[in-house]
Amino acid sequence: MTTTPNNGRDPVLSVTNFGPIVEANVSLRPMTVFVGPSNTGKSYLAILVYALHRFFSDHRVPEYWGRRPPPFLRHRRSRSLKSLTDIPKEALDTAFRWMEEVDKAKKLGSAEAFDATLPENVADLIRPILGDVEDMGPSIDGEITRCFGVEESKDLIRQPSNTARIRLCRDVSEGSERRPPFEYELTVTRTRPRFTSLLSPETPLRIEGADRVASISFPYMIDPSLDFKGDKERVFITTKFFNTLTDMVFPSTVGPVSRPVHYLPADRTGVMHAHRVVVSSLIGRASRAGLRGDAPLPILSGVLADFLEQLIELGDVPRRRRRSHDKLAELLESEILGGAIRVERSEAGYPSFYYRPDGWKDDLPLMNTSSMVSELAPVVLYLRHVVQRGDVLIIEEPESHLHPAMQVAFMRLLAAAVRSGIRVVVTTHSEWVLEALANLVRLSEVPKGRRKGIDGADLALTPDEVGAWLFKPRSRPRGSVVEEIPLDVEGGTFPAGYGEITESLYNDWARISNRIAEGRSR
Repeated sequence: MTTTPNNGRDPVLSVTNFGPIVEANVSLRPMTVFVGPSNTGKSYLAILVYALHRFFSDHRVPEYWGRRPPPFLRHRRSRSLKSLTDIPKEALDTAFRWMEEVDKAKKLGSAEAFDATLPENVADLIRPILGDVEDMGPSIDGEITRCFGVEESKDLIRQPSNTARIRLCRDVSEGSERRPPFEYELTVTRTRPRFTSLLSPETPLRIEGADRVASISFPYMIDPSLDFKGDKERVFITTKFFNTLTDMVFPSTVGPVSRPVHYLPADRTGVMHAHRVVVSSLIGRASRAGLRGDAPLPILSGVLADFLEQLIELGDVPRRRRRSHDKLAELLESEILGGAIRVERSEAGYPSFYYRPDGWKDDLPLMNTSSMVSELAPVVLYLRHVVQRGDVLIIEEPESHLHPAMQVAFMRLLAAAVRSGIRVVVTTHSEWVLEALANLVRLSEVPKGRRKGIDGADLALTPDEVGAWLFKPRSRPRGSVVEEIPLDVEGGTFPAGYGEITESLYNDWARISNRIAEGRSR
């Protein structure tokens, strides 16, 4: 048996008494898999991951945070930046000199090697912006309740408990020296939510990634000898400066959770087939609301509402943002679907979805295709029109309606997505999914020159890129506990208890056969 290492930079999500989950401590890796019996909380945790991304990330325009920062930062600015009007001149001078070094590194093309750790007296000014979060409890609580489609977050507390805790932690240490991590915690009670942070003065602040360093631009602010003419000018310049600097530093707090997320729910096929009916029904009921005493409008969970919204908007995106993963979409079409998925917009702008089998001249409406095609069509469309490099794609039960051979092929495609920079979260009940994933991890131990002839030879995933988590039901306390599954080298899988089911079925077969033999011998 081998254990899966944690590289220390992936965010760790810990929850207690949340939904059916008694306790979970999950490292969110580039490929994260939730597995276990039904009703143990896999979807609960996946939706929670989605809600946290929606709160900490800018879903609409992730590449232009200077225009529209994440909800976390938008809310934070309304209060914390008022303190920036009293920045000591020494700290401001240090910040401007540091920005000059950044600008010089960009001009010399050495941004990749630049140490983007903020000077301490500059970091001291930004930490309060990131750490003063007590008034944000209702905001993050509201996003979680929206995503789950419940009235209040207390409905998500595991009974008979009175408190649920959600903690997001990320280690930002460099090298062998351990530094305090970033940590945010939401406490849900029967009365009101409480949101807190643990941000030590020793926690370093930095701009992660050469691309982010290279994208910093303060053309009129980098002037260490700047002499303010008045308070208004000082407020404007310092606010603008630290707004942008905080936006750049912020991703280092929660890491990948600061990136946009997309959720493909388990009932995506039904929504794909019935989206017109759902939308027209909601509009019709909304137009009659209050006129005839109709029942209240049904509440859609946030994941379903967002999925429905993105379906309606598919294809209606700027050309510059399209086709970043079109090769993955084409690979899925050619190797698994045996045909192409297409979206066509009516004159009114509403989309219709079609499938054209290889060799056919005409399209088929998606609702007239096989369940496999309907199930995978949203994946094709999201890869082609929605998902960008660095985004997170959450897929519930990717094995639905797929033959085992297709499940294996689909897992290889998801490994290709990880290789291209997409982070993937999967919930599953499939042994084939786990075995395919185990093969891809085991393959990483084979030198590239010796992989010829092995399926998926260029799609290997290293152990620290993969995390498989088992949701184990317990009777006392009633609920489930989430544990990491180590890769079983001898068994060739991430063991999730399927072997026990196989053994039980075989034993039943043997007993039945023995009874038949006994009856014939009489």
